[in-house]
Order: sequence, then structure tokens, then C-alpha cells
Amino acid sequence: MTPEEGVKFLALFLFLGGSFWVINPFFRALAKRLEGKTMDVQALDQVRDEMLGEMDGLRQEVAQLSERLEFTERMLAKQQSEPPRVGPGAR
Repeated sequence: MTPEEGVKFLALFLFLGGSFWVINPFFRALAKRLEGKTMDVQALDQVRDEMLGEMDGLRQEVAQLSERLEFTERMLAKQQSEPPRVGPGAR
């Protein structure tokens, strides 16, 4: 083996080792995610109840926004259909 081949081999070895060192945490995290850790039933029920509570709150907010939008639309339509009001002294 010539010195140039040795340097190339060493560079390749260091590159592959460094790549493995950098990529290893990502693959480990992916493996943990795919492993599918299970939650107990009580924790799942608690999370579900929290989600349902949040959804109810969002429904109420959307209903209130819908009412406000309808009110605004009625006021704008009423304003456009009425003739412009002339103040006192303007003829």
C-alpha cells in the first residue's frame, strides 16, 4: 500500500466514522419513535378529556365570532341601504 492510498483509506475511514457518529442519534430517536411506547389508560383518558375541553372552548369561540360577523354584516348592509344623513345646516 502506497502512502497516498493509506491517506485515502484513513480519510475514508474518518469520514465514514464521523458520518456514523453524526447520524446515530437521529436513527436512535427514530427507533424509539417506531418502538411505540404505550401509555396507560388513565393517562390516555386524561389527554382525551383535555382535548375535548379545548375543542368545546374553540367551538364557543367560533360561535361567538360567527355572531359578531353576522352582526357586522347586518350593520354594513343597513348602512349601505340607508340614504346618507345630512347634518343640520347642510343643504
